[in-house]
Amino acid sequence: MQFFWYLKGGRKITVFGKSIHVSPYTIFPNHRRLKLPKGGCTSEIVRYTDFVQMHATCNYVSQLQAQPVIIDIGAHHGAYAIVIGKLVERWGGKVIAIEPNPLSWAVLVENIRLNGLENIVTCEQIAISDKSGYMNVELLDSESRLSSVQSHRSCTVKVMTLEEVLKKYAINHVDLMIIDVEGAELPVLRSFPWQSVGIQRIFCELHPYAWRSFYYTGEDMKQFLSEHNYRCFDMYLREHKTFTDEAYLGPTLFVSSNLTETATKGDGGPSL
Repeated sequence: MQFFWYLKGGRKITVFGKSIHVSPYTIFPNHRRLKLPKGGCTSEIVRYTDFVQMHATCNYVSQLQAQPVIIDIGAHHGAYAIVIGKLVERWGGKVIAIEPNPLSWAVLVENIRLNGLENIVTCEQIAISDKSGYMNVELLDSESRLSSVQSHRSCTVKVMTLEEVLKKYAINHVDLMIIDVEGAELPVLRSFPWQSVGIQRIFCELHPYAWRSFYYTGEDMKQFLSEHNYRCFDMYLREHKTFTDEAYLGPTLFVSSNLTETATKGDGGPSL
């Protein structure tokens, strides 16, 4: 290929919406099965940020010991639950995989069984919100979401708070919480027992365009993060201090302000 490009007088690449020319011998970031987008910088944000989050999650979980506890909210078919379950299996860890869609939940349970993780991963067919009871869930496969409206593509599901779930399993600390709930992020976060249960790390997919359906705003999210002393970074390492745009943000990492301050001082504390 290098000889072919040499005969052509160089190599032409279209990436991030731009056409560029490089020397035939240029090594350019690429992979046959995971190519850089040819469209704009955000044209394939979901595909790439999901990959980054999966790598970051696995890297973090692989370093955990002493029976780690992971909560996966919006587990879908169990992509995260299975990988994480395999990683914490040797330490006797626990994964709580939560999925309200009964069709997705059935696949999740089967995947856990096929991997022999029944003693590590517990599957709960419930939804999480700041109030327990029953609600409708729209059956939209990987984008299933809670809804106040009943339709031909929805069903009724049980709703619990995270406080109730953690109490049910006698959990007093959480090493990692993954949230992918198609707009219901703040009700889920509000349901966590912040005063009584410690939590180390949160990966939270943010869908600002859907927040109004759950009766909260970007200002409410900003206030919540401030009250709980968190900073929010997306997978492009951009910090989000305000949420005035309704565009999809994708996977984000909530980092304790105390942690980032310690790392900045360079005194040997944990870093990002």
